[in-house]
Amino acid sequence: MQNTTEIKVLGTGNSKHEMVTSVLNEYLHKAGLSIPVNDYTDVDLFIKDGIESVPAVIYQGQVFSIGNNENFNKSLRKVVTAVLKDADFGQMEKIVIPVDFSHVSTNAFAYGHRLGTDLGAITKAVHVFLPSATELTEAATVNIDFAMLRESYLEDFVATFDLDWGNDLMRVSLIDSEFRTGFPGDQILDSIEDNAAYLTVMGSTGQSSFLRKWFGSVSTKIMNESPSPVLIVPEEACYKGINRIAYAYEDIEQDEAVLGKLASFANRFGAEIHLIHVENDAKPDPGYYITEVLNKYYPSSLISTSSIKSDNIPKGITDYCVARYIDLICLSTHKKGFLEQLYDDNISQQIAIISSLPLLILKNDE
Repeated sequence: MQNTTEIKVLGTGNSKHEMVTSVLNEYLHKAGLSIPVNDYTDVDLFIKDGIESVPAVIYQGQVFSIGNNENFNKSLRKVVTAVLKDADFGQMEKIVIPVDFSHVSTNAFAYGHRLGTDLGAITKAVHVFLPSATELTEAATVNIDFAMLRESYLEDFVATFDLDWGNDLMRVSLIDSEFRTGFPGDQILDSIEDNAAYLTVMGSTGQSSFLRKWFGSVSTKIMNESPSPVLIVPEEACYKGINRIAYAYEDIEQDEAVLGKLASFANRFGAEIHLIHVENDAKPDPGYYITEVLNKYYPSSLISTSSIKSDNIPKGITDYCVARYIDLICLSTHKKGFLEQLYDDNISQQIAIISSLPLLILKNDE
């Protein structure tokens, strides 16, 4: 149930005071929340409420001191996040990003946060704590609360990204965090469902072989079972916007089921969609009907269709993506044959370049 308790903004009516009120109203509008924001400039009220500096915000009995120092924007972001979080961020979309504090997950979070900024979404860092036998033994011996320690790591992790963004305060994605205990795959799936995630962003997991590093066991579980689209971000990937998306198609009947989702995602960026089919003797091109289907959802001027002759699907896709500066590769969940080829270590070097590109997995609900 939506909370309608007022938000009090206390100040002297100066530009900082006005900015606090404006930013709060802007975010409440984005979230579709009707919480009244009221301005107060009565010094007697400040004294009564024990306010030591203004501007300040009072919400749900909690006082948020913003002040006029160099941390003004950072403090204001905390206020906005606290108010929105109390209402589960209203109708704002959420991007769930599991983090384990490794370089790979940190890079994935940085990528997802910038993507979330372009989408106007909330970026949620999710850490799942599964204590090892060693940690359990040490905790019993020296009384270390490893769960609390990991939770503090998560707070510090978020703090490194939730910086003072200056004039970009209204543009940069707000960050929320979530700490869970249990098996990572199951807990991440629960978080995706609980948050009704628009998108889940995951980094590669850093195991032995090149491709095992790209598709770890947890990532594979999430790709297969997530109700939301999943974006796999390799260690080398750097977010530079989404201008060109390559979609590898194979079975028109099954691909048709996700073309609407593909168009909806691409439309958020005004991106080109490159429909590509890797053709060999066993897999002839099923035809160009797929373009006609996509035209129902997306402008024809932003769609191109290509059939590539190659006996190696990953290499064919690699060559195409490199030549056309593709930003994102997209597949649907039914393409098991393609994913199986990616697991073949004999071709790992052939897709070395493609590994630097994020892979978006769209859920085929049919």
